Amino acid sequence: MKRLLAAAMIAALASTAWAQKSKSGNSAFDAIDKNRDGYLSKEEVAGDKELAKRFTKFDADKDGRLDVNEFLKAGQDNDARVLADSAITTKVKALLLAEKGVPSTSISVETYEGRVLLSGFVDSNAQGAQAGKVAAGVSGVKKVQNNLAVK
Repeated sequence: MKRLLAAAMIAALASTAWAQKSKSGNSAFDAIDKNRDGYLSKEEVAGDKELAKRFTKFDADKDGRLDVNEFLKAGQDNDARVLADSAITTKVKALLLAEKGVPSTSISVETYEGRVLLSGFVDSNAQGAQAGKVAAGVSGVKKVQNNLAVK
């Protein structure tokens, strides 16, 4: 009976200690917060490339860790980047489709942070240059990396 009582007391104390490490209410944040201290360290976010990249920018109080609000702002920033990049990719593809003399179905378009990557095959250097010029003319494009190859 004493052992059962001791085990119950240990379990009660352990659950109280565990409960003191409260969850943030955001499951994505909680999944990254491995030590359950309510903050994300650089080490904890290292596995998430986009969050790690935004860590310093969104550490508003410059304490070397992100609270749940800073985490949410970093996530919103990344979502906005993804949306903007998708819009750029769509515009470039649409303009390439409309461009006469450019084999648009043979060209792949990827965008990351406003930088457009063109890859695939064209029939001539002139077609590749024209595709690059079309991509560079899209609003929001910061740089075009033209990796189109002549077949």
